[in-house]
Amino acid sequence: MQSKSKKLIASGLAPEGDSGRRITLRKLADVLGLSRTTISMILNDLPEATRFPEETRRRVSESARKLGYRPNYFARSLGRKRNYLIGVIAPDFGNGYEAGLLSGFARYLMDTGYTAFISNHFWSEALLKQHVETLCDRSVEGLFLIDSTPNESPGVPVVTICTDRSKEWSTQVSIDNSFGIWNTINHLVSLGHSDIAFFKGPTGNGDTEDRWNAVLASCKKLGVRFDPRLAVQLERLERHAEEGRIAAQKLLRSGNRFTALVAYNDISALGAIAALKEAGLEVPRNVSVVGFDDIEFASIANPTLTTVRQPLREMGATAAELLIRMIGTNEVLEKIRVRPELVVRLSTGPAPPANAKHRRHKGKSTR
Repeated sequence: MQSKSKKLIASGLAPEGDSGRRITLRKLADVLGLSRTTISMILNDLPEATRFPEETRRRVSESARKLGYRPNYFARSLGRKRNYLIGVIAPDFGNGYEAGLLSGFARYLMDTGYTAFISNHFWSEALLKQHVETLCDRSVEGLFLIDSTPNESPGVPVVTICTDRSKEWSTQVSIDNSFGIWNTINHLVSLGHSDIAFFKGPTGNGDTEDRWNAVLASCKKLGVRFDPRLAVQLERLERHAEEGRIAAQKLLRSGNRFTALVAYNDISALGAIAALKEAGLEVPRNVSVVGFDDIEFASIANPTLTTVRQPLREMGATAAELLIRMIGTNEVLEKIRVRPELVVRLSTGPAPPANAKHRRHKGKSTR
């Protein structure tokens, strides 16, 4: 009969001294039937661990000791030695929104001694969960999550950039969507627009519902008739100009007249402008277009884009400052809500006469 040590070696779960291979947190989680986040919180004796039954905490500690588990790569020592590592997770850093936030966050960290680990999950919940666990395995001292909200607390201080998916265990930095949308629609009304089309954000995006509710409320307050036939929802979570182009083509094919378009973000606004030009329409002579974010490309587009400016770099820097404070106090701080600014450029202008044709000429097919 095999000895206990030999059985452990055969199963791949032997203590480091017996097998020469370290047992990982993943293997320990498999043995105990618990998540890596739960085990990490218990073994690091974090305040959040007290929500687990005493029996669970005892079982985790005893199993870790018996199996020879040692904290993985860059782990804290028994003396709680600092490592000054922070994890940053976002869906993608390939566009102006996330890049602007990361730029502000990274610049603030430059003089603090902290280093950031950066991961993308491309809107995959499974990959988001994996990245959170992996970063916690490496004992990051905090997490900065952009439009990325795990279902449970990672057990370390967290600052999030999002609006409608904040958790009680995180400190949130968000934009005042109501203020930005009201200013946008009011600007168009002041230019004589009454037939206004809207892009609704994709399902699952952190600002979609908050921003859409702001659209409905602002229309009501400003006396603008909201026509559901002039509303198109973006399909994909990824931020691509093609999504805006496709959505604008749907509006044009519907045959319903509109003289202005409020896009969900700058990327979809730029795609919409491309579709309008393909259809033979001029921006803003025939249709005015407004974006949201004020990414870098908005100021050099043709025409330059009127948009709601989120102070992305400042928001990123604020997130870094809050996170470092939380690491020092281990407390959730007051949520921060930032007021955006409407930046008027050349993509908006006076509404065309009511009897003007929606198309200047036949233009290209939008199919």
